[in-house]
This record gives sequence, structure tokens and C-alpha cells, in this order.
Amino acid sequence: MKKPLLFLLVVLINSVTSAQDFEILFTRQFNNNDNLHVLNLKGEESQLTRHNRKDSSPAMSPDGNHIVFTSERVGWWKIWLLDLRTNKFKQLTHSNSADYNPVWSPDGDQLLFVSGRNGNSSLFLMDKDGENLRQLTSSQTSDAMPSWGEDDKIYYSSKIEGTYQIVQINPDGSNLTQLTFSAGDKLMPQLSPDGRKLVYYGNEDGNFDIYTAESNGTSPKKLTTSQLGDIRPKWSSDSKFIVFERGDKKTTQHIYIMKADGTAQRKLTTRGYNYSPAFVSQGKSLLAN
Repeated sequence: MKKPLLFLLVVLINSVTSAQDFEILFTRQFNNNDNLHVLNLKGEESQLTRHNRKDSSPAMSPDGNHIVFTSERVGWWKIWLLDLRTNKFKQLTHSNSADYNPVWSPDGDQLLFVSGRNGNSSLFLMDKDGENLRQLTSSQTSDAMPSWGEDDKIYYSSKIEGTYQIVQINPDGSNLTQLTFSAGDKLMPQLSPDGRKLVYYGNEDGNFDIYTAESNGTSPKKLTTSQLGDIRPKWSSDSKFIVFERGDKKTTQHIYIMKADGTAQRKLTTRGYNYSPAFVSQGKSLLAN
């Protein structure tokens, strides 16, 4: 009887250790100045950028060598790249419109982002060095908040008959499929790394909360019920945790983490206005040194 109990104890310890090892990128606004930060579940924290213009919405490459983000360093929002090995910055987009919400392809070779450069808000693709730019979607309304799943399919929110629904498309533009049809906006969908669930935030009950659904968009389940708004969820690499932000979008906004079933919700930031969280790539640390 002792061996099964010992095995269970080891599993539980490893699970807790794994969660505590997570590091999370996020944006902190202070005195109307936004910069990139990183923290872990132990409360350790570090500031990554220090610029007098706004840096926002960080996402780490799968290999952990780069962070892509949006910035107003040269005017309206553009996509920028930080090489963590050299600490050098590179501007990737140069349009006259806002470019934002950058995400990585699973292999780390391409970047997906949103831009209104051709009229409506649409999805665009480019190589990780900013070359080979091409437009992926061309809706007559608005396409926004994309993610790129481990199944090599792109998930995003598209305004259809006045409501943002979850849509899936291949990176070559083929097989566009609407996955949800119910009332209420469904925003920032992301497929879990294990391919089983979608996470998103929606307002079908009048307030923004975090939801999960099956990978085909069915069987939605509400995970949060705060009176404040819960938005911008992201999966951990093991699909067991979700990081998100909670606040009123005016005076208070903080980063939270919870288990994938919505339990064990925990506030991670205690000061400032904090938003756009994303997990650091698996096996990587920005706080080690």
C-alpha cells in the first residue's frame, strides 16, 4: 500500500513544482508609459524594456530566443522583435496603419498579426525577419485576435452579422470554417497545446468572462464569474493552466492564473496596471540570471 501512496505524493509534488516554475510575460503601464515585464509564481519580477514610448503584447518564440511585441517607438503601433541573445531590437512592420497582436507559428519561422492597412482589420503573415509579407484574410467587417495552434491551423475572432465568432483557417488561406454561432462576442481564441480545448473570453452573459470549448467550438464552459472583466486568456505549455487579466480596464488591471478547469484562481500582480499576459516558452527562464 505504501508504494502507490508514495507515487501519488511524487506526482502531486511534481505538479505543484511545474506550476511554480512558470514565468509569465506581461505589460505594465505606469504614468501612461507601457513596458514589458516578466514574473513567476513565487513573486519574483523583472522589467524587460525601458522606453519612453509604449511597448505591449509580448509573445516569446518557441525556441525562447526572441520576443515579438507591439510598440509605438516610431509612431502608431508597429511590430517589433527583441533578440534575447543580443538584447537588440528590430522593427518588422512599417505601414501607415496600426499593426498589432503578433503571434508565432508553431515552428517559430513565421509571424501572424492584425492590421488595418488595406481597409478593414485583417490578418497578415510574414517571415520572422519581417520579409515575405502577405494578407491572409479579407473580411468585409473585422478579423482580429488570432492564435496559431499546434495543429497548424489559425484561430481568430471574426465579426459575423454583428457578433465576433470563432473562425478557423489554414495558413495558406484555405478551409475557412466558422466554429461558433451563438450570441455574444467570442474573442482571442487559442487551441490548447494538447489540441483538446479552445480558450477564449466572451460576453454572452453581459460581462466578459473566460470560457473553454471543445476544439470544434462546441460545449462552451464558463470558467470565471468575477464582477470585473476577465479577458485575454493564454494556455500554459502543458495545457493545465490559463493565465489571464482581470480588472475594470480603467483604474485597475491585474494578471491572474488558474487551473484549466477554472479552479485555484490566483492573483499574480499587486501593483500597477497590468495586461496582455503570455507564458514564457517551455524550459526557458528570463529570471534565472
